[in-house]
Amino acid sequence: MKICVHITFFVKYEKRIDFNKLNKVIKNYLTLSKKTHIFIHTNINIKKKLKFVNFITHNLTNEDPHKLSWKCRTLMEKQKDQFDYYIYSEDDILFNKRNFKAWLNYKDLCIDNKFNLGFLRTEKSKKNKILWSIDQPKNLDESMIIDKNVFVVLKNPYCAMWIYDNKEFNNFIKSEFWHLDDWSGDNPYTELKTREKSAIGWHGLNMKRYKASIIPIKNFKIVEGFYIQHLDNKYIEHGPFSIKVQKLIKKDLKNYKDLSFIDLIFLNFRFFYKKYLRVNLKNYKK
Repeated sequence: MKICVHITFFVKYEKRIDFNKLNKVIKNYLTLSKKTHIFIHTNINIKKKLKFVNFITHNLTNEDPHKLSWKCRTLMEKQKDQFDYYIYSEDDILFNKRNFKAWLNYKDLCIDNKFNLGFLRTEKSKKNKILWSIDQPKNLDESMIIDKNVFVVLKNPYCAMWIYDNKEFNNFIKSEFWHLDDWSGDNPYTELKTREKSAIGWHGLNMKRYKASIIPIKNFKIVEGFYIQHLDNKYIEHGPFSIKVQKLIKKDLKNYKDLSFIDLIFLNFRFFYKKYLRVNLKNYKK
């Protein structure tokens, strides 16, 4: 299997570069296949030489530094016929061989049913080793069964990385979400900033490719290979969406249903109110 991995590595202070986290990330990606090629996109000149790893420098002078997360796409598009699997990741996401094997086991089943196979981004408390989910705004309460496999539906599909096979990737680059300038922008489902728009890939809540992002579960527990680690470990105490993994999935799961026409109207009305009416009223009061 030929795999390409593109990683964004933004350096704020060149004299204080810490390669420890990035080295861990690289080491884990190189275990996926003997034909894994890694491309590190950065804003400084890095002379480090590693087998199967390429450092690519981008000049961000007079440019939003968050746009570094989009610089890889020109090269990725040129590589569209060269690899079997395509991965984009931020530099602090630990994705390993167990994750990759688990994804391979379920990804075709999910794609055939128009669902994205997701991952749960986690952090572990240094004090008591408790595992935390850091992206889900509330407990997961919807599930479905596909070919006797039980899946739970993620409230937030974001995990700071994405992975697609060759077919999905080639369709992705033809979509309106491949180029930042073509992005449809804010909508009733989600509001993402520049970096997050890149890291969400093609499975954001505002996109129509997939019905939802789902993860397989057994006995109300997420299958082990679908946890990915956030090495920065900074959201447990300060993040708005921190939930203990052991309490994340509700015991009274309800069946997943597509949004109805009434739901869509409500979402659009709420979005219009929050984006336009509420802001205007605040300005008027001032």
